[in-house]
Amino acid sequence: MNHILDHLKLSIEDDFLSKAERKSLKEFIGDTPLDEHQLNFLRSKIYELANEKINSGNYKFIVEWIKDASNALLTKSVSTSDAYFSPGDTCRNVIIQQIQSAVKQVQICVFTISDDLISDAILTSHKLGKDVRIITDNDKSLDEGSDIERMVRQGVQIKMDRTQNHMHHKFMIVDGKTIITGSYNWTRSAARYNHENILLTQDAHLVKSFLKQFDQLWKEMEAYQPLFIERNGG
Repeated sequence: MNHILDHLKLSIEDDFLSKAERKSLKEFIGDTPLDEHQLNFLRSKIYELANEKINSGNYKFIVEWIKDASNALLTKSVSTSDAYFSPGDTCRNVIIQQIQSAVKQVQICVFTISDDLISDAILTSHKLGKDVRIITDNDKSLDEGSDIERMVRQGVQIKMDRTQNHMHHKFMIVDGKTIITGSYNWTRSAARYNHENILLTQDAHLVKSFLKQFDQLWKEMEAYQPLFIERNGG
């Protein structure tokens, strides 16, 4: 909390808030996990700092500063969430957009992957050097049309369960900040015919829970081995 207060004090010190400072203030607060009590405390501090600094010559600046600082807190306190539904291309498009938007990492934990458009997006991200990891179900990887074999052969890290039970999750975490989850299977049928849904959210508490589950499964599951081992000249 003290580092945020220091940042707020510096941003109001010289009676001038540049575009770079506005962006910095928003990003600085936005990257810090805060609970509702801390947010309320910071809101009161914003007005306290403004009252200490305001005079007849800087009134306009102080009003703008309060607005920018408050907006930074508002961005922090309101999570971004949306729901999408199939049949149709909407769910598929959102999944692909999130994979493409990843900067560093894509963690996928889904029952099955057989939609070539999604698989192509995954492979492109992998080829661009992003850390792509997939957890899937061992039985569904054998289905006709499954893209698991194709992806593992191109170097994507894939793990799966080796039990009679199903790894039935359907979620993806992008850069440790965004989650997609819901009933939607990553198949062509889900886009064309099925009534399915996905939820996209950046809620920090949910992200933490899904990351914990992914890490746990990644440790438990076994690395997927290609069904057919290629031989030289074979």
